[in-house]
Amino acid sequence: MKRLITFFIALSTLISQAHADLSLDESRLLYREAITEISRGRLANAEKLIPKLNNYPLLPYLELELIKAQINNVSPQTIDVYLQQYGDTIVGQRLRISWLNKLRRSRDWPRYVHYYKKNSSKTGSCLYAYALRQIGDHAEADAVIAKTWQTPYSLPKECDPPISQWMARLTQTQKENQYIIRAELALKKGQTDMARYLLGKVTGSDQYIELLRKPARLHQIGSNLPPSGLSQEVAVHTLKRLARGDFEKTNTLWHQLEHNLHFTAAQNYALRDSMARQTIASDADYTRDWITATDPNHEDPYLTEWRIRLALKDRDWIAVQKTIPFLPPEKREKADWRYWWARADIELNGELSVSTQLVLQQLAAERGYYSFLAADILNEDYQLASTRTVDASLLEEIKQHSAIIRARELYLLGEHFTATLEWNYGMRSLNTTEKVAAAQLALNWGWSHQSIMTAIRAGEWDDLTLRFPTPYKNTFSEIAKRENIELKWIYAIARQESAFSPSANSSVGARGIMQLMPGTARTVARQMGIAKPRTADLVTPEKNIAMGGFYLGQLQEQFGGNRILATAAYNAGPTRVERVLLRQKGDLPADIWIENLPYGETREYIKNVLAFSVIYADKLKLDRPLLASHERIIGPANAATAQKN
Repeated sequence: MKRLITFFIALSTLISQAHADLSLDESRLLYREAITEISRGRLANAEKLIPKLNNYPLLPYLELELIKAQINNVSPQTIDVYLQQYGDTIVGQRLRISWLNKLRRSRDWPRYVHYYKKNSSKTGSCLYAYALRQIGDHAEADAVIAKTWQTPYSLPKECDPPISQWMARLTQTQKENQYIIRAELALKKGQTDMARYLLGKVTGSDQYIELLRKPARLHQIGSNLPPSGLSQEVAVHTLKRLARGDFEKTNTLWHQLEHNLHFTAAQNYALRDSMARQTIASDADYTRDWITATDPNHEDPYLTEWRIRLALKDRDWIAVQKTIPFLPPEKREKADWRYWWARADIELNGELSVSTQLVLQQLAAERGYYSFLAADILNEDYQLASTRTVDASLLEEIKQHSAIIRARELYLLGEHFTATLEWNYGMRSLNTTEKVAAAQLALNWGWSHQSIMTAIRAGEWDDLTLRFPTPYKNTFSEIAKRENIELKWIYAIARQESAFSPSANSSVGARGIMQLMPGTARTVARQMGIAKPRTADLVTPEKNIAMGGFYLGQLQEQFGGNRILATAAYNAGPTRVERVLLRQKGDLPADIWIENLPYGETREYIKNVLAFSVIYADKLKLDRPLLASHERIIGPANAATAQKN
């Protein structure tokens, strides 16, 4: 095992004597073989293959795995040679992590501090603080752990020892202040359990803990809370939770507590928005009056926007036009409110005035949901405004970039996560023009997700070739036909959900190109009569698209063939959409219905999907209307059910 101490010296000699006569395909097979040999502990066999891979781009990864396999017997000189050669590249970062873990196990703290390189990892920061403490650098250890402590979320178990050491150096008052500071951070982020745990360390916090356990107790003990920053944060957090139930009672309590606790402007703003979300979602009769009373001078843009939306629902076009000017200029000039001002003007005057026509023409010359709506009013063709600026002369140069070469090889080998890391590392040294060319390279290689993300990173919004590719075309076409759904629609959904990343994994666990939740995938698979999907199935494009397409077909049928409702249900769940329809009192034009959805994320999701559908219709040579004739009016639940039956 000690042969690796002189590994790089011997390796350089072997490489210089080797003959680079393997094809790329042969090198890939040999690389896989070498990696397999290492995984089985046959290191000597893997080392014998290295000279044949001297020109293969992923040789650094093979070297990395060899060193990691013998990390307990590697000399610092070997590590230094490797890090000197590969520095802060992905393989360099990975070796550093492996070496630090070895030094930690052997409790070689001076070397740990020497090799540590600061990063955003909480685990790394805590281990570094612990190592600093062991070598006697208490001031730096305190500084590192004090900064790491400032988080509303749980910290990894590796942080427990250095936090204990840090706390031991503080007075009781200082300790409790630190617990309060972090508890307030947790409350701001809605981390109730974390805040309750932290406050359990603070003397005299029983009433706060009681409120976090039983929010309704705020009605009884809220007036007894002492004026303080902590009381404010606990009260704000508790009021937000109470608003989900009895809105009117909570609203009254808010104003009562304000007299004693004197909430900050930011806290009152947050409470207003939280209260507004609850009353708007409930569609209560008092919503409009509450907004007017709460924000009489249109100081809160969020509430002003909702005044306009509710006026749209009421078809109060005078109120729409009168309220839009109260928005801040940066919001007033956005496409949505320009469109609604024009719509209101048409409804009020019964005709298209010259000034309103100019507003709509300016909108229609752009690209997006409201631009397409404006074009429909004007009975004009949609303007996609697609332009290409790729400098083809840069392609060959960028192909030679070492990180790009490695990224391509990893992508072709199915190592998508590491491929993305290498790609992003390569992007750090490219200017905007070079990034656009790199996006074209990714598209040429069939790496659609990277083409999209790189074009966005470069701010290349108008190159629709890069931003809206058509991968897996046979699969999407087959599924669309089988499930009787529009090809442009399923493409738009996939583009919005994952930008065609097979390995996409959301924070809530949605997986793959169509971002299916595991539970939904299991239900869909059972209905399709196929085997219960494994995780591997969810990240297999063909299987993921098939299940997602089947689910879209179900939703389309459930909601009477209306893509708007089915799209909303795909994002927010069918139950939420049904709840909105049940509260609806009459028919609404589709654009007004979308604008009044109480779920902000879903509202924007629908707009994007509809706009993307227009773009994909153009690319696929399909019918291009933003809205089909049967989608232009959305009725309440009973009408939707009648239409379905």
